Amino acid sequence: MKIPEGKTITLTFLSTNRKEKEKRWAVNVVLSGGASFGDVFKVKAEDAEGNKIPEAVFEFAGTLVDIKDGVGGISYDDFIKGKHEKGVWLKRPGVEPVPGLLTFA
Repeated sequence: MKIPEGKTITLTFLSTNRKEKEKRWAVNVVLSGGASFGDVFKVKAEDAEGNKIPEAVFEFAGTLVDIKDGVGGISYDDFIKGKHEKGVWLKRPGVEPVPGLLTFA
C-alpha cells in the first residue's frame, strides 16, 4: 500500500449500535503518506459527545489497539498483516463490546 509522501488518509469507523447513546463511538485511524515497516499510525477514539474515550481496546485489522485518553496506535506492520480481517470492535471497561463498521463520508 503506497500513500504519497505528505498525504494522509483517515479511516473512520462508527459503532453499529446507534440507539444507545452510551454505547456509541467513533474511531479514526490516520494513515500517513510514505509510511513503511516500523512506523505507527495514530488511532483516535471518541464517544457519542465527541469526548476522548479514556480507556478502551479497539479491535481492528486482527490487532488489539490499546486506547488511553482517546489515543492509541497501530503499527504499519500489524495493519498490513491484518488488512483483510473484517472484525471491528470497541471494548470499554463496564460496557459490553460494541461492533463497528468503516464509513464513507
